[in-house]
Amino acid sequence: MKRFWWIGFPVLLLLAACAPAESVTPEETSNTTPETSVSSSATAEEADDNWIEHVGIEREHTACLRDGTPIPQQTLPLYYKGSWQGKTWADLAEETGFAEADLRALNPDIIEGADGTLSGNTPELLLSDAYAIPQTEEALLTVTVDSMPEAYRERSYQVPASLPRGAANVLARSYYNMETQGQGFTCEPSEIDDYQRVVSGDRFVTFSRAEYYLSTLYTESALQTLVEPLPWNGDAPTAYYAEGENDTLLIQGYPFDSIIPQSGYTHTEPVEQPDGSLKFAGICIVVTDDLGDPLPEGAERLYYAPTVMVETEDDWRVETVNPPF
Repeated sequence: MKRFWWIGFPVLLLLAACAPAESVTPEETSNTTPETSVSSSATAEEADDNWIEHVGIEREHTACLRDGTPIPQQTLPLYYKGSWQGKTWADLAEETGFAEADLRALNPDIIEGADGTLSGNTPELLLSDAYAIPQTEEALLTVTVDSMPEAYRERSYQVPASLPRGAANVLARSYYNMETQGQGFTCEPSEIDDYQRVVSGDRFVTFSRAEYYLSTLYTESALQTLVEPLPWNGDAPTAYYAEGENDTLLIQGYPFDSIIPQSGYTHTEPVEQPDGSLKFAGICIVVTDDLGDPLPEGAERLYYAPTVMVETEDDWRVETVNPPF
């Protein structure tokens, strides 16, 4: 089975049979605290769907770890979070802002091919051996979806407080989508290796509905890495969501796995780029073990999850994101 190895806390795969569902980008609301937005079906054809996302925001929020303690003021080693193999040093320098020469010096065991692409047996790439944990002001957004299995009906996410409301909503919803990917579906075996055929679900049951929902979160280029329509580019699909015959939805199972305990997360401050996009990073903080006990000195670390958000004609969308949890 193909795995998506993301840093996060363990979740249990739950399957439930519910009506298909849909979503659109939440609308702006008044500046109350907490604010609440609701997204629901966009057309008459989708009016009977029960997929409704409530997105509440608490602007007067103090950033904290999972146990409620403040973000620590520490300097720790920082590692890249995501797939670096196949990229170049220049790619990573552009993406993270760390100097190419420094990245080379910190990672002597990584192999650079003749074409400049990187490979190696080590899963981790060191960005800095002493990185101060950002003390960025954060807002708390809570995504509530009553139709999902009970364990996934409500999730809260910290996001940079300086983000425009539309960008904050979409980032929180993308975090929710990544954390709950694969949840709320009833599936049967398919003839395609590594894929299951969805027969009912709490969000959507057809490929076209899945593609539409994800298009409310991601840019077109990012969407192409998540969904694969017919005809497939190769002998078999590779994206998490794939199209089967007659608009059937095929999914890969168990996408969200915990590989290290994480204590919490924060972000760097978003910086507007010349093209108007916002560039920042989620910072995963690892200072406790999976039981919440402090790690021994020297075992603490941070992970850097590059994030890019783009304002489109249809509001903000995620271009690049790795969840910092």
